[in-house]
Amino acid sequence: MTRLGQMLVDDGIEKGIEKGKAQENEDMCSLIRKLLDSNRIDDLKKATEDKTYCLKLKEEFNI
Repeated sequence: MTRLGQMLVDDGIEKGIEKGKAQENEDMCSLIRKLLDSNRIDDLKKATEDKTYCLKLKEEFNI
C-alpha cells in the first residue's frame, strides 16, 4: 500500500473510533438520565463498577 493509501486508511480508522466514542458517551448519558429519572441510584452506582451490569441496564432501557 502506498503512503497516501495508508494515511487515508489510518484517517478513516481514527474517525471511526472517534464516532464510536461519541456514541458511547451519548449512550451513557442516556442511561444515567433514565436511571436518575427512575430514582435507581443504586443501579447507577453498580453500573459504574460492573461493566456487565451496565450492559444489562442498557439492554433493559433499549439503549
